[in-house]
Amino acid sequence: MEQIYFGERIAAYRKEQGLTQEGLAQMLGVTNQAVSKWESDQCCPDIMLLPALADVFHVTMDELFGRAASEQRFVPAEKQEDTVYVDGLPWPDDEDLRAVCYVGHRLVDHVDVPGRKMGLGGLLHINIGGGDGVELHFSGTVRDIHSAFGVVVKDSTIAGDVRADDGVECGDVGGSVTAGDGVTCGDVGGSVAAGDGVNCGSVGGSVQAGDGVNCGNVEGSVQAGDSIRCGNIGGNARAEDIVCAAIGGDAQADRIISGGKR
Repeated sequence: MEQIYFGERIAAYRKEQGLTQEGLAQMLGVTNQAVSKWESDQCCPDIMLLPALADVFHVTMDELFGRAASEQRFVPAEKQEDTVYVDGLPWPDDEDLRAVCYVGHRLVDHVDVPGRKMGLGGLLHINIGGGDGVELHFSGTVRDIHSAFGVVVKDSTIAGDVRADDGVECGDVGGSVTAGDGVTCGDVGGSVAAGDGVNCGSVGGSVQAGDGVNCGNVEGSVQAGDSIRCGNIGGNARAEDIVCAAIGGDAQADRIISGGKR
């Protein structure tokens, strides 16, 4: 069997996400040269960067190290090339739209979706054709959430990661948050990546947002399409406007108000 080195795996995952070496470096708060050295196997990423690296690539730590994944990797709907057909489902093979909820491989419940604003066991709130779209509402103990819908989890602490094709509203998250739209949450142990704005507490990793960022302290770097309003930033900061307590790395903005270096 052909051996795949760690650097080759990083390069392959980076290209799969459509990232340049510069783009990956900015997300992790490192230099372009560091990424180049990783991919050429001249050196390895710092161990503290590995969780953030896995988050950026949307893979598990096992997959990052080339081990068999313990669970199927989340793939956004727009990137899925093949339709998956499942046998044994409790409905006919017709053209009707249905919303379903699985826990692992176990089908918890399902509902036909002929109209708007329907509920599924308190978990799915369907609003087809409305301004809010489809949302996954959940309360109780949960580790990870992978959703093709928006996620609203207000009464629970999530121990693992949250990944959603739409927006995310939740409390504290032990892992990372990846959303196609905006993110509103409590403290996040890992990184946050959002297609729109981010409003949260402290962040243990980096933050990347398509719009503005309002948060507490950020251990990594922050990149925003609009403004940044936060506490201390451990890495680099890039936005149109930055107001923060201190910045540990480099800052790029039209206006910067900061207490200085950390």
